[in-house]
Amino acid sequence: MNIRELFFNDNNQMKTLWRILIFIILLSLVISPLVLINNSYLQFVGAVFILIFGLYINSKYLDKRDFLEYGLVFKIETFSNLSIGILIGFFSVILMLLIGKITGILIVSNPVSTLQLSLISLFAFKMFLVSILEETFFRGYLYTNLYDGFKSKKISQKKIFLISLLISSVIFGLAHFSNNHASIQSIVLLTINGMVWCIPFAITKNLGLSIGLHFAWNFTQTVLGFTMSGNKAVNSLYQIENQKSHLLSGGEYGPEAGFLGLIGFITMLLLSYAYLKIKQKKTLHNTVYKT
Repeated sequence: MNIRELFFNDNNQMKTLWRILIFIILLSLVISPLVLINNSYLQFVGAVFILIFGLYINSKYLDKRDFLEYGLVFKIETFSNLSIGILIGFFSVILMLLIGKITGILIVSNPVSTLQLSLISLFAFKMFLVSILEETFFRGYLYTNLYDGFKSKKISQKKIFLISLLISSVIFGLAHFSNNHASIQSIVLLTINGMVWCIPFAITKNLGLSIGLHFAWNFTQTVLGFTMSGNKAVNSLYQIENQKSHLLSGGEYGPEAGFLGLIGFITMLLLSYAYLKIKQKKTLHNTVYKT
């Protein structure tokens, strides 16, 4: 093997591993100055802009693919998927809260504060930016490139899907290791979480549903009073205390690191799959009817 074969494939395209490493290094270098801005909202706005613009440049010169393959498709279907994702994510967190309270895993107080619309709106904006940022990178970019990189006549599409799904989700879980109270347990559960949000994208090639799920999951947890990814809720509607083991409640990290979170993940997956199946049947019916 010569040096060129180490970096390029038979189609004269740089191999996936090198493309991913180059993109991540360049993205990190461009985004890193944002830490100098003493405003988290501006930091996230800047990060989202840099990522999307970076992917556009990357699609032309490094990946050499259609930019829309990253799932950032601006059409009515995307916004309808986004809306459904928000509803599913919201319902999943509410169900998690009810199960926790009924089983005694959680102690939930009566409402302790009146939510301020201005603060809630700002927090919703931030969580929406976070969901766009993480879903675009981990699902739209990383999963897409991994799937492309593992393509082979020797490996079935199902295996390629599973390998790409697992690797991108494990990296998603590991990316949260620096969060407060992170643990092996939280990383494993967040890996499952990553799979749940990746599957709708793998099916639709559209990030709308995944972004909606991610946004509602983070936003609703915090507003209700859950600790979310190690971040304690402030000015929330309720005060929530863990009453049983960390394995069930997720402990100081929040429900994402426990059995309650797993219930929420499974609920999101099942409802998302049901929605996509119903949507597929409706599309097929309309196509047959029109013809």
